[in-house]
Amino acid sequence: MTALLRQEVTMNVVKRERWTEAEVLALPTGEHDYFERKSGLLFNNEGDLLGKLAKTISALANSGGGHILLGVDDAGGLDGVPPTKGRAAIRDWLEQKITNLVDYPLADFRVHVVERSDPSQIPPDREVVVIAVGDSALAPHQCAHDGGSARKYTYYHRQAGRSEPAPHFYLELLRQRLVSPVLEVRGVELIPTRARRIDGAVFLATELRFRVENTGRVAAYKWAVQVREMGGHPKERPEDYRWNKSDYPDGMGNNISLAIDDTILPGGVRNETSDFGCLLRPKHDTAEALQAEVERMICSVSIGYRVATETSLGDMQYVAVGSLVAPQDLTAFVVQAL
Repeated sequence: MTALLRQEVTMNVVKRERWTEAEVLALPTGEHDYFERKSGLLFNNEGDLLGKLAKTISALANSGGGHILLGVDDAGGLDGVPPTKGRAAIRDWLEQKITNLVDYPLADFRVHVVERSDPSQIPPDREVVVIAVGDSALAPHQCAHDGGSARKYTYYHRQAGRSEPAPHFYLELLRQRLVSPVLEVRGVELIPTRARRIDGAVFLATELRFRVENTGRVAAYKWAVQVREMGGHPKERPEDYRWNKSDYPDGMGNNISLAIDDTILPGGVRNETSDFGCLLRPKHDTAEALQAEVERMICSVSIGYRVATETSLGDMQYVAVGSLVAPQDLTAFVVQAL
């Protein structure tokens, strides 16, 4: 879902006060998700022009914002656009048209007439225009004009430098940003905390630490990482796993803490921990036997979890514990703790 994020930090500030010819020429070549070049030849057919503008504006507004460069061909050459349209200056004409090229009408945009260099590559009787489209709070926007390859009533997004019809799940994510928090796990760690001999076995207590980010626009007040599934473990020993400190052996379940405020503001990150304990039963009292047991009971396990909020159960995600920690490191921790 990288299209929901702005890939280029320098292009993220769309409300610039000015654009210069040098800045337009300095943009990277090729196709990009955050800007699109359109030749001045489009102005020869107003229907095609409005259709292609509607399609691109829908895509950019639904993908975090970006820029449309009018009067710049695909190779980066400056062929320019007419300075007027009818009796109106080209900037005024575009500002009147853009708002209603998509539905909901677009409010977060600016139209810039590019300042020429001296000498200039822009033809003397032409202008180059930059339309800056914001990351719209009203997204998703559907295209409201036919023309060219544009289809009216279609939602577009940016993908691989092109404006493509947006899939249903993408639109749902956009809508959720306005009414629900969107929580994503950005990383998982497994951290050993304690180890102790228990009746001829060894109990190893660890924490699964989830790094949770709110990528939506609504604060998350009530949420939780829920560990729901386990796979890859020995089927005959399910009772040797513990998922709550209250089920740990006596004396190992203390230091239970409660967060006073779990709120994650938009763009905020918080670490959430989940208890994970295991009773190890090595065949021999050696480091080699202990490591073999760690590999069998812990590093072979996969864990399924989800991030639930007030409005969503969340999708199940899976992580292999063996990808989080090396068996020799866990073994070394246990040996030292004992």
